[in-house]
Amino acid sequence: MVEFITILSIYYMCDAVASMRPMGVAEATACAEAYEAVKVYFIPDWDLAPKGTLKRFEQDMAGYRGFKSWEIDNADTVTHLKQGAERSVRAAKIARH
Repeated sequence: MVEFITILSIYYMCDAVASMRPMGVAEATACAEAYEAVKVYFIPDWDLAPKGTLKRFEQDMAGYRGFKSWEIDNADTVTHLKQGAERSVRAAKIARH
């Protein structure tokens, strides 16, 4: 669970950054990978189908639904992580100026 919370924190950090400024290609790619890792955590069949296949789409949707359900069930944790990400991004932005 600690690994999942770490990946989720990165995902929320990406969301906070994206709300404040455009991302470069490398940064956006890393954020997409973090989101993929979050969804994969909720995919019941860990044998992932190749990207672009119907089975993989179904797996991705199952992961997405599982993640959204987890967010609802863990609203306090989600709020805490999102607020922490926003504070970190704002602090980094202030430090650069």
